[in-house]
Amino acid sequence: MNSDGNLQREALPAAELLTTVSRPGMEVFQLTTNPEMSSSVLYNYAQAFDPTSRYVIINRILPHSNLPTMVDLENDFALIPVISEEDSESCPAQFHVGVTFSRDGAYVYYGLIRDPGRYVISRRNVATGDREDVFSIPLDLSGTPLAGWRLGGCRWLSFSHDGRRLLSVVHLDGGKDKYYSIGLLIFDLQTMELGNAFETGPRNWNNKSQFAPCLGPDGEYLIGLCDCYSKAWHDDDGHWHCDQLPDGDLGTSTYLVDEEGTVKYVYPVGRDRPKQNASHWAWYGNSLRRVYHCDTFDLAPHFRGCMFLVDPVPADETTRHLGRHHPQANQLDLTRHITRPDVYHICVSDDAKHIVCDTMSLGYPKSDDDLRSATRYLYGCTVREDGDGAYVDPFFILTAHSSWRPYGAECLPCMTPDRKWILFNSDYPGVNGYRGDWHTPQVFAIRGCVFPE
Repeated sequence: MNSDGNLQREALPAAELLTTVSRPGMEVFQLTTNPEMSSSVLYNYAQAFDPTSRYVIINRILPHSNLPTMVDLENDFALIPVISEEDSESCPAQFHVGVTFSRDGAYVYYGLIRDPGRYVISRRNVATGDREDVFSIPLDLSGTPLAGWRLGGCRWLSFSHDGRRLLSVVHLDGGKDKYYSIGLLIFDLQTMELGNAFETGPRNWNNKSQFAPCLGPDGEYLIGLCDCYSKAWHDDDGHWHCDQLPDGDLGTSTYLVDEEGTVKYVYPVGRDRPKQNASHWAWYGNSLRRVYHCDTFDLAPHFRGCMFLVDPVPADETTRHLGRHHPQANQLDLTRHITRPDVYHICVSDDAKHIVCDTMSLGYPKSDDDLRSATRYLYGCTVREDGDGAYVDPFFILTAHSSWRPYGAECLPCMTPDRKWILFNSDYPGVNGYRGDWHTPQVFAIRGCVFPE
């Protein structure tokens, strides 16, 4: 790779990940190769890309710090730190990280805890590299509706579709029991003030809470939430744990709230396990519609999962948990023409015409000798129409050869807005000089994957 200035590069070619049935013209690169750092694309890919498709934000984790990093896809995969070295020590070493591009792509915003006892949202100018603090609030959240909690770190950041609001999803510690809760801080970029804050509860830890990509039917800003029917906590060593609730109270429900936290709409999908538990989802283009991965479904319970297109329907606190049992439930199976659906993480293009996803496989490997299950692979879809509506027409991309151990090695495929690049995670060590150990996730990129039209 070329070198200019002090920009760091680690990328190596990884053509061995291609197969005889991969589409012609594709190239694969391993963007990060430092075996001392766990690297991954962001779990919420909507945070990751600038609108020009030149930069992508990835997460890089050291034992005691987090290093969100921009990758310049047009400059030999240069790695550009988002935050200063000093601030990285204040950014918790966790898989989820509060960082995102502004809507115009001019800045990267990030949240971190800074002494003495402040939560700061700062930003980095993409062009100049200059950094400045934008918001600062006390960790005890005094003076906000969340007073009494202690802010334990930033999990997500997202902008409203018009760039006028910034949503910070944070850990709330110091409750009555061991479980942490989740809070939402809504900053107004017009007045540069904290507009509102509210708690969503201890069962919202896996919600990917973010602003919807458009206004609601009444012209309101809407925020997507999720009740995962389990509670999470950290032990004294900082290890994460999740406790399932009793069998009679399982399944995920997802819904939309306004800026006051009032439930407005529900997505009528999922809610029952094992028949139809809704898991990962993505916005269907720039609309309120969503595409869901559902673990199983009634007509073929032996299937790993299918992909549903779902419209939100009006709801309130009494109906948001009904899921597919909501009287206005509507679900369109996008995978209805696929003989053996297998869907897990999903990324949908802004025009809702192209999808990239991975599979969960036919089951976890039974031994360490079968870590790189070939049934876990990446595939793309062109969205087509028939008499029943939209459906997906899939094509194979490649096998990522990831063990999925640890969590950061889940593939999480995502694509740049112009679809020129597809990125994913894998702990595959590579053969071109990296030769690191298994279980150190790294970021890979595919160039030249053309979706059939």
